[in-house]
Amino acid sequence: MTASVVNPRWPELLYAALAVLGLAGTWAQGLGYLELGIAGGTVQFWKDVFSTPSSIFLSVDILVLAAAVFVWMFGDARRLGLAPGWTWACYLASMFIAISFAVPLYMAYRERCLRLRQLAGRDVPAGADLVAVAIAVALAVAAAAYSLGGGA
Repeated sequence: MTASVVNPRWPELLYAALAVLGLAGTWAQGLGYLELGIAGGTVQFWKDVFSTPSSIFLSVDILVLAAAVFVWMFGDARRLGLAPGWTWACYLASMFIAISFAVPLYMAYRERCLRLRQLAGRDVPAGADLVAVAIAVALAVAAAAYSLGGGA
């Protein structure tokens, strides 16, 4: 018996939880930039993003991943007939809020649509794949906890 048979909503709920985690974890650091105003905060944010080799590494890594995700996301939404407005809202939210919030939000919406169409559970991780998912979720939780605890 797979986890998806036990509760077909588990991927949808996990994605929603990851969206909340992404929002909280990123904005625990991002709110400080708003003290500088929209323009000043944006300029300082991007200066900080490209200030160290590790931050440049992570920025390039995330931006390239984001580009690939957007290619997939828009194609996936068209293939499944999902609301284009929702896809665009998630795209814009990834640009102005956080990609770690917007992509899991898109995924939760996608899973909900598939579940309502009785298609959910056919392509969710199961068995040994769940170990990889658990590791990724644990790392995300640890990073967000560090951020929420004050970060660097």
